[in-house]
Amino acid sequence: MQKGKKIKKIQSENKKSEILDDPLAFKSLVISAILTGIFLVISLFLNGGIITIFMEKGIIWDVIDIALKVATILSCFFFSFVTLGNFKDITGKPVNWKELLFLSGLALAQTFRSLWVFVSTLIGVVLILLYLYLTQES
Repeated sequence: MQKGKKIKKIQSENKKSEILDDPLAFKSLVISAILTGIFLVISLFLNGGIITIFMEKGIIWDVIDIALKVATILSCFFFSFVTLGNFKDITGKPVNWKELLFLSGLALAQTFRSLWVFVSTLIGVVLILLYLYLTQES
């Protein structure tokens, strides 16, 4: 009879230990979330047309403008993925495909005004996901 009580006690202790209590993990989560927000705001300003830096000054300036827009979108995507990964690591759950597709869709939704930005961002998102998949611990 006492064996049953001990097994229940051990199982309840294991469930409590699944949540990570590392203060550095929380700090990393907060920093990556702040960086995600900063890059999201910058990306929405640049891609929404609220701020125009290089306006019809030549082909080189157009390429720089597209590169700047893509870089902010990919930075937002990368840091949002890191934020999600940190949160899931703290709670002890894995990242699933629905969340991954949501973040990818959010990154691609920011490119609604330019085809070149969309294509470049799509290639960048695929490369980032490929990099993160190949470098994960198995």
